Amino acid sequence: MSSTQPTPPTDRAELERDIVETRERLAQTADALAAKADVKAQAQHKVDDLKAQAQHKVADVKERAVTQVHGASDSAPGSPKVQGGALVGVVVVLTAVTVWLVVRRKRR
Repeated sequence: MSSTQPTPPTDRAELERDIVETRERLAQTADALAAKADVKAQAQHKVDDLKAQAQHKVADVKERAVTQVHGASDSAPGSPKVQGGALVGVVVVLTAVTVWLVVRRKRR
């Protein structure tokens, strides 16, 4: 079994760059292992995620409820839309009755 090892750097500056890169990779690996071992931080992160999801769902439900309430209040008997429609209907009927009475009197 032969393994291929990278050739060591020959230049001092190249060797120092290699050491710095190796230290950075080692630090990242150590940080990743520490994060996996920190159960309390993982649990807190999960709580934060679930809290954000719950707040999002509450906001959605609230928005839908407000929309439904506004839609229901627009069609409620005392709402301005319904009152305006009723007023237009009354005006149309009164105008029709007035026209009918005027036409009937002129025929007599």
